[in-house]
Amino acid sequence: MNKPLSIGIVGSGFIAGVHASSLKKIADVTITAVVDTDVVRAAEFAKKHGIAAHYASFQAMLDAHRFDAIYFCIPPFAHQGEVEQAAARGIHCFLEKPIAMDSVKATAMVDAIEKAGVISQVGFHYRFRKSVRALKRLIDSGEAGKVSLFSGRYWTNMDGALWWRKQDMSGGQIYEQVIHIYDLARFFMGEIKSVHGLMRNVCHQGRADYTIEDTSIGTLAFKNGSVGVITGSNCAIPVHFIGDFKVVCEKVTLDYQCTGQHWVTPDSARLYSTSGAVESVVEDEDPYLLESIEFISAIQEGRAASTPARVGLEAILLVEALIADAANHQ
Repeated sequence: MNKPLSIGIVGSGFIAGVHASSLKKIADVTITAVVDTDVVRAAEFAKKHGIAAHYASFQAMLDAHRFDAIYFCIPPFAHQGEVEQAAARGIHCFLEKPIAMDSVKATAMVDAIEKAGVISQVGFHYRFRKSVRALKRLIDSGEAGKVSLFSGRYWTNMDGALWWRKQDMSGGQIYEQVIHIYDLARFFMGEIKSVHGLMRNVCHQGRADYTIEDTSIGTLAFKNGSVGVITGSNCAIPVHFIGDFKVVCEKVTLDYQCTGQHWVTPDSARLYSTSGAVESVVEDEDPYLLESIEFISAIQEGRAASTPARVGLEAILLVEALIADAANHQ
């Protein structure tokens, strides 16, 4: 029988609620406390999810409890050394993406986690889709042959919170949203050789409260010779979140199709083989639950999780390079 784990949650927004709901489905896990700088929101979150304690101060929460793990569910700009404090106390860390506002802060967090030897997991939930796992197995085993081409997009139309619309708080749509697709490109295709980007504000010009891009394209060259292209848009269909992709390998092609309403209508995918076989996949599993199950299991078994903090740093380095290149092509 596994030792019960005590979990803390930092933040009380949408994604914190998703993780709280997932954690309540996992045996031997108790959400002990939640913290938010808005104490009213923290109290409401605690009541909704049956959490006994809530705080307005991270330090107060940290000092009041002995946590096995903490989920950090806050915007990029909001990180102020909390991860480093938790790691120094031997607390395992789940980090929502992007894990920090820039690679300097992300590097400090990763260094603290690795120095302390604690287990970490980054919330790149696309990696836990059934078709993604299936293709990754075929690539790793050699059955897919050489990887050749990645094509992906993240299209939506949303205002989001004020912090999300501010460049100096979110980093922009590429940094905060499309990073999921850039991470998948690295996951399938391997290490990056070079990147080129274009970014524009097409649909939100003249808005003082909107300083991020709403249109972007990135082209990627990988060290193994494969290439990729990824587009981002915040001018597309309102409140649809279309994040899909296609991967061409020598012997297998993955066509992942997003409904834009995956919380209502599941996504789907097809794996085509040069042998003529076609495998259809309905993405009816909960990737948020699966990433938490994997993280909790890693803690219980004393092993590394599949998507550690360094993966979050590598994704940030990639999108930073892309954004820097785009700045030279305005």
